[in-house]
Amino acid sequence: MNLIWLPPWSARAITAIVTVLLLLAVIRWWRERRGGALLVFRAIVVIGLLFVMLNPQKLLPREREGKPKLLVLVDSSASMATRDVAGESRFAKAAQALTQSATLATLQREFDLEFREFDRDSRAIAPEDLLRHTPVGENSEIAGALMTGVSDLASAKTQAGILLVSDGRATSPDALEAAQMARARAVPLWTWTLGGPIARQDLWIETASSEALSFSGSEVELTANLRQAGLPNRSFKVEVLKGDTVIETREVLPGTNGTARISARVTAPASGEQRYAFRALPQPEEADTANNERAIFLRSVGEKVRVLIAEGQPHWDTKFLVQALKNSPNVDLTAVYRLNPSRYVAIVSTLGNETRVEMDLFPRTQQVMNSFDIILLGRGAEGFFDDQTESLLTEFVSKRGGSIVFARGKPYGGRFQPLAKLEPLAWGSGSTPTARLKPTDAGKDTPLFDLGPAGTLDELLERLPAMDQVSVTLGEKPLAVVLAAAADQDGPVMVAYQRYGQGKAISLNASGLWRWAFRETGQEESEVAYGRFWVSLLQWLLSGNQFLPGADVSLTSARRYYSSEQPMQFLISTRNLDRGIYAPKITITNGTRSMEVEPRPRGESFVAEAGPFPAGAYQVTLRNNVGQPPELTQTVEVLGSSVEKRELGADPETMRQLAEISGGKILRESDVSRLPELVRQWEIARQLTHRQETAWDKWWVLTGLLALLGVEWWLRRREGLL
Repeated sequence: MNLIWLPPWSARAITAIVTVLLLLAVIRWWRERRGGALLVFRAIVVIGLLFVMLNPQKLLPREREGKPKLLVLVDSSASMATRDVAGESRFAKAAQALTQSATLATLQREFDLEFREFDRDSRAIAPEDLLRHTPVGENSEIAGALMTGVSDLASAKTQAGILLVSDGRATSPDALEAAQMARARAVPLWTWTLGGPIARQDLWIETASSEALSFSGSEVELTANLRQAGLPNRSFKVEVLKGDTVIETREVLPGTNGTARISARVTAPASGEQRYAFRALPQPEEADTANNERAIFLRSVGEKVRVLIAEGQPHWDTKFLVQALKNSPNVDLTAVYRLNPSRYVAIVSTLGNETRVEMDLFPRTQQVMNSFDIILLGRGAEGFFDDQTESLLTEFVSKRGGSIVFARGKPYGGRFQPLAKLEPLAWGSGSTPTARLKPTDAGKDTPLFDLGPAGTLDELLERLPAMDQVSVTLGEKPLAVVLAAAADQDGPVMVAYQRYGQGKAISLNASGLWRWAFRETGQEESEVAYGRFWVSLLQWLLSGNQFLPGADVSLTSARRYYSSEQPMQFLISTRNLDRGIYAPKITITNGTRSMEVEPRPRGESFVAEAGPFPAGAYQVTLRNNVGQPPELTQTVEVLGSSVEKRELGADPETMRQLAEISGGKILRESDVSRLPELVRQWEIARQLTHRQETAWDKWWVLTGLLALLGVEWWLRRREGLL
């Protein structure tokens, strides 16, 4: 029997109490000058009280109710097929060790044993079937397999934990959260890592956006990045495709950073869109070729865009913007400056001809306002408003499908509800002197930030001048989408937009975008970036109208690229149609495979969802029984989402953290047969093999103390000390 001491008070407090009691006994004996034997009895009583205050607990063996359950999780993802364990594949080596007769007999004798294999999901498997199994899973969902296992073990009367057999290369980021869950439920993770470091050998194509916009028939430069890892000092063949036809092949040599910029000049279609793609020819060493091709959908947005610029507080930024747009043959521009309440200056530019007049050309009727596609408002925009302007502007955006650009942050002073209701941002007070722009994932998925032909977007933004006077933001409106923020953590939002009816409202939160247009020696790429940004913005806004001219129906995909784990999602919008008889049908086609989906009503629109689908290009066709056009088509791409074949090196660090966080241990192959001993050590360390029983709460302890006090009283009376 073992004793442990669990005193309710600190050792200092107990020592003080015992010392005081003994001191009082000595003082009494000193005053009485006799009865020395009585001091011994009193000391024994104090020692008895000390025993009680220390609260001794007996540790008694705990009786087990059957064998503890042990769950064995074996990774069957594709990376486990890597042959880097004594010439064997990782999976084969694990299967041989786990099914070795002596090891399996030991585990079955000591544990209630259950085997599961896992990749994207976990499944029960018999031990003998491990030897015949081939690991081909596209995912290694360690987190999901562990969380399911921990939940299942929680219902067992006794459990010995989870033996995780893997290379540790998880394809989901939340594996350590599963270890925290295991620790909270006292489920140890015993991790056995197979495999070693393997350098990645891969070739892949990246594009800044899945979509490019252009004016009808214009020449467009499409760009992509060729990247390589583990394949240095060689060139690669890259094909440029139009549809399924190769229109150009070139030899590309990546730089020392493993990246090469590729561009191709093509002509935009007169209407609709055209699929172009960059494809790197596979290399023999590549483990994954699914990322060797990326498509760009080049879409026409018409021949011209009609832009109105209204500035109440003229600034350098507006001057450079007007100059840039005047140089574009596809922009018809009207710029109105309010110099004071009674003086206005306007510039009208079309077909290269410019007219300057001192007149207020800001629209005062719906017809004039609707003649523009995009209205850009600078600072002091409230100075242009009269009693009719709010209703005209609201009609322009919500029903006509026009776009509003707030070009220099908050366009008004104080509060001004007619514009505040359109803005996607909530403004704070004050501003920051400078800030660098950092696109979000949503921003990178638009064509706004394809700013130049040289280097990656991050490298280019680092070289471009910072913007100045960026206003403090409190956040975005509930339906707004942030496209870019300040590069500093927790910095203000710099670009955001929201839909307002059929149109869009976008805020550009900076006064210093003009710095990109101000050419200095060696800064020509800044001017290029400035022009490309504004033209791309105008084209993107122009393309945002849901309905084509004369159309009653529109088809929108949630994205142009889907992963092989994401279902496709589509939105069908209608106007002026009898929803009682409208019955749309969607067909999704890939080669010879075809699938029909029936959209379902949701609010004022219809939605459809299908998939996930394997990697490839899919044509989506919407057929309408009423309305125009009778048929709409769109192409979407599905990319292989798995990184399983791209990173083949084992990750022992993750496996170590899983074991340590959960309270388990890292194992070697030789430790698997010793697992019963390791489990017992784990139970002893956590006092799970014993039960506690109070050692002092017994009848004889109280009887003994009372007897000692009784004897002392009798002796004191005999000595005449009472």
